[in-house]
Amino acid sequence: MKKSLLLLLLVFPIVWQSSQAQQMPQYSQYMFNDFCINPAVAGTKPYQPIMAMIRNQWVGLDDAPITQTISYHGSWIKKTGMGGMVVNDVTGPARQTSIQLAYAHHILLKGETYLSLGLSGTLAQYVLDKDAIELDDPNDNAILGGKEEAIVPDAAFGVYIYGERFYFGWSMPQLFENKIKFNSSGTLQENKLVRHYFANAGYRINAGNNIVVEPSFLFKTIENAPLQLDINTKFIIQEMAWLGCSYRNMESIVAMAGIQFKDVGLGYSFDFTLTNIKNHSSGSHEFFLSYLLPYKDIQPKKEIRKSLID
Repeated sequence: MKKSLLLLLLVFPIVWQSSQAQQMPQYSQYMFNDFCINPAVAGTKPYQPIMAMIRNQWVGLDDAPITQTISYHGSWIKKTGMGGMVVNDVTGPARQTSIQLAYAHHILLKGETYLSLGLSGTLAQYVLDKDAIELDDPNDNAILGGKEEAIVPDAAFGVYIYGERFYFGWSMPQLFENKIKFNSSGTLQENKLVRHYFANAGYRINAGNNIVVEPSFLFKTIENAPLQLDINTKFIIQEMAWLGCSYRNMESIVAMAGIQFKDVGLGYSFDFTLTNIKNHSSGSHEFFLSYLLPYKDIQPKKEIRKSLID
């Protein structure tokens, strides 16, 4: 491993401050599981979605990020939603594993338009495994072996408004901006997490012939970093299959496809990289598998979205 990359990894929380994609896991198919970016989504569906996602970013690049996510949410009490998520994000010898529990309160605004206010608590473990670092010079003792570990609590707040054909969400993860503390080479290193701001919206258009078109967007920003914008279009065919594409400004073009068979959904996306990383990587793969658990004896409120691909 190049020493420049090694030094970057040793101070990876500092680097995260200048790169949103590195500080928090990135998803291309968040529109199928917007709970992963907004706790206020908890309990807003007429089913209980269980979803597993895996993302291999920048395939072909050594020590590229790999993200694994499992999430669930539902509504068992009127006007409330609850859920949880486990995320494991690995970049070379650096790993972040977090557990999140979310609560949302739902308010009927008018007709079939609802407002949901959500709050989540997160406990994250940050690990730097220095034994996994391979130096160009094996006799270089600048970096000692062992693991650096830190446990950091945090929270997120979100707002979600949705109706028969539209939705709008706004969320703020890493609310507390806590510090990650490592005792590297005998010196205490404190690195601050930064607050993120997400805003997304979408609208469903009935195009006829059992085809629905859903354009959507996602804004992502942090302090002292450029705004990132995703522009998406999803084509839903007979409520059973979908095709989609996204443009992430100055970063990638994404192609998506999937199928919904009864309560089981399967989706795939591929990111075509537009940055200089394309000289070293063929792109990024992302898969998800979902199961829509019915409520059975619980009668949910009259709901807008009838299936995962709505």
